[in-house]
Amino acid sequence: MASIGLKAQLIGEIHNENRGALKIIGNNKIKQDCNLGDIIEAVFYIQNTSPDTVFIAQIAPDCQCTQYEFPSKGIAPNSTDSITLFFMSEHTPPGPYFKRNIVDYDDTSFELNIEGNITKVKNIIRAGQKPILYQKKQIRITNN
Repeated sequence: MASIGLKAQLIGEIHNENRGALKIIGNNKIKQDCNLGDIIEAVFYIQNTSPDTVFIAQIAPDCQCTQYEFPSKGIAPNSTDSITLFFMSEHTPPGPYFKRNIVDYDDTSFELNIEGNITKVKNIIRAGQKPILYQKKQIRITNN
């Protein structure tokens, strides 16, 4: 069992988004409002500042409504690449949301977050007319 000091150190490392070889270019948080059913495609640019290729071990989202894509072949030395998070709002209740994702690599971690507000859009149905149904969107946004 880890000591309290070690646990506090590990938790502290997660909140330091620019510790280690990978540096986040821009912010580690993207704010985007959407309508219920939309998909947010949040692109975070990261730079490898080390002389070695860095491999991301895993990304741990806080719920199943967030999927991810990252460079599986590693990030080359002194280059820039991206991590994309896909937040599917379909089964998230309307109102404010906050999605936390932990990126693990080389014995350290950093957070990538998506937050905003989800609005429920009502379909328009009028007698004798074809209903106007909300068409879900995919919204792409970057962190810089």
